[in-house]
Amino acid sequence: MLVFPFKFTTVYAVLVQLVVIATAVAHRSQDERLRSESLDNEQVASGGNGGYAATYFEDASLPEHTVYMPTDPPANLRLPVMLWGNGQCWGDGLAYKDFLVEAASHGIMIIANGWIKEIPGRSKMVRDTTKNMTYFTDAIDWIRDRAGREGSRYATVDADLLGASGHSCGGLQTIEMRSDKRAKTLASFGYATRESVWARDIVVPVGFFVGSLDTSIAMPQIEGAWPELPETTSAWWGVYPGLDHGGTFNKPNGGVWAVSFAKWILFTLKGDREAAEYFKGKGAAADGWEVKSKALDAVPLLTL
Repeated sequence: MLVFPFKFTTVYAVLVQLVVIATAVAHRSQDERLRSESLDNEQVASGGNGGYAATYFEDASLPEHTVYMPTDPPANLRLPVMLWGNGQCWGDGLAYKDFLVEAASHGIMIIANGWIKEIPGRSKMVRDTTKNMTYFTDAIDWIRDRAGREGSRYATVDADLLGASGHSCGGLQTIEMRSDKRAKTLASFGYATRESVWARDIVVPVGFFVGSLDTSIAMPQIEGAWPELPETTSAWWGVYPGLDHGGTFNKPNGGVWAVSFAKWILFTLKGDREAAEYFKGKGAAADGWEVKSKALDAVPLLTL
């Protein structure tokens, strides 16, 4: 007869405990799974003049996008969300890296079209790679499903404070968002509207940022769109002397355009009074912009 060194009931109890532990591991909370998703391309970016060190990364649950945001945002800081479309609608999530890192360092989450890692058989730098508007709408659905979840890295994100932005082809994508009620502000660089009458549909705050030498497409578009905007639409049009279509994107930290971009987001999505004064007062002009604006007082500001 076989003799066991310990009772069968003891073995059974041990097995039950192992099953319980295995089940607990297999059924981690959704937030825990989110935190463990692949972020192997994460970089802590250097530079930036905002108050929060910024990082950028890919999240495996949102393919072909790059996320820029503060590395360790305070628990009481609500992060607004801005979508970003690249010039030429490239698939390179780092094409505007310094510019977007600077904006993110002011306490903003930016979800840019395009990826970091190389994808076999796909080039980042092919025109119209990310032109499909699902790149924007997928990003909205993704962050709305994750924003505010306690314990996740997106716990301080407020997906109700969301807007669309981009440069050139990305500017076209921005204006295409004019009828999406989830987008509460628009910021277009080097582009306005393909058809002037499209501007009649813009009812959220819209900012147009353009260089004075960008005369082939952007300036004529804005000149045509500006008078078509509804009188009640809050709008700002900044022309930067001596700059062409590339603006200050390649300047250290994205140059003055990055700072102006961040302030536009904070003004129109969060009602930040200091940022509002930049556009309603003399701040933008002091930074070199030649400015037109209308109905900016309609943007609600934080209560004192």
